[in-house]
Amino acid sequence: MQKLFKQKLAQRGLKGKVRANQSGCLDQCEHGPNIVVYPDAVWYGHVTEADVDEIIESHIIGGKPVKRLQLAESCLNTESCEHRRPKASR
Repeated sequence: MQKLFKQKLAQRGLKGKVRANQSGCLDQCEHGPNIVVYPDAVWYGHVTEADVDEIIESHIIGGKPVKRLQLAESCLNTESCEHRRPKASR
């Protein structure tokens, strides 16, 4: 998906102004594929290729995050997210 983001950003003349980096799941694997838009620190989860244009147009260009894709604050950097599978006891 990173390549698609780069391609779509370049098509909009944003190459060199907006960067699309690839990473792992950022400790949010259960919500993946994930995208984080900085410096806003807006986390998106379950993103599909069909969502790329909307994220670019609405958030990156328009400054309005895509609410339907945003991860709940309660799911970030916590072990108690309702979406996480409990860790197996040893």
